[in-house]
Amino acid sequence: MVQKGFLFLFLWTSLSYAEDFFRKHTQGWHWYEVLPFPEEEEIQDLSIPAKTPSEIIQSYREQLEKKLHTAWVNPTPQNLQAYQEMQKDMIDRSQLFSLNWMRTVFTNPQLDHTLLSPVNHQGRHLQIDQEKQQIQKTIQALSQTHGLFFFFASDCPYCHQFAPIVKRFSELYGWDVIAISLDGGTLPDFPKAEKDNSLFQTWGLKSLPCLFAVQPETRQAFPLATGLISLDEIQTRIMTLVGTA
Repeated sequence: MVQKGFLFLFLWTSLSYAEDFFRKHTQGWHWYEVLPFPEEEEIQDLSIPAKTPSEIIQSYREQLEKKLHTAWVNPTPQNLQAYQEMQKDMIDRSQLFSLNWMRTVFTNPQLDHTLLSPVNHQGRHLQIDQEKQQIQKTIQALSQTHGLFFFFASDCPYCHQFAPIVKRFSELYGWDVIAISLDGGTLPDFPKAEKDNSLFQTWGLKSLPCLFAVQPETRQAFPLATGLISLDEIQTRIMTLVGTA
């Protein structure tokens, strides 16, 4: 448990000190070029060439903890200074780790997540606009192979609220809609509705309104809504179905 805590502290310190390092750029960019480990008399185990990186970290951790415990039990100026010096060494190494981490990212674009997910305001808005354009193109392309089945009843208040959304979607993306009435009535947005031929029961549907994306050639039907949802939700569900397919 202590070892995990140390590794977490080491990595967290590496990231948290990165910003502070760049604020101190006046110190120069090459101060880190020579950063040897502490003197051999202080950390004897680190001088053994055969040690693995994990063993070096373990030895470093033990030395750091030893100095901390010594300073805590006997807080003399000498003991405190010994611990502080080694802690500073750890911070310096963390800064070096952070700097080289960022250098590697900057020189290897495939590792830079900001190219896929911009963090600045303008870049983020541009990404959102591009995603919306891609969604529109995809849904419009699907209108060539798919249509909508809209199940409703004329006395269903949720159906009356959902009908304008379905109509707006069909007009926006060019989808054909077959409105299917369970009670033989109509809705203002769909005055020419088809009467249900037991399809609602055959598909095992239980509630209204219902909206399905249907591919006539393969006779596949994908549920998009059972109940009242927004236009954005219809778009999201269609894109999810596309990704699943």
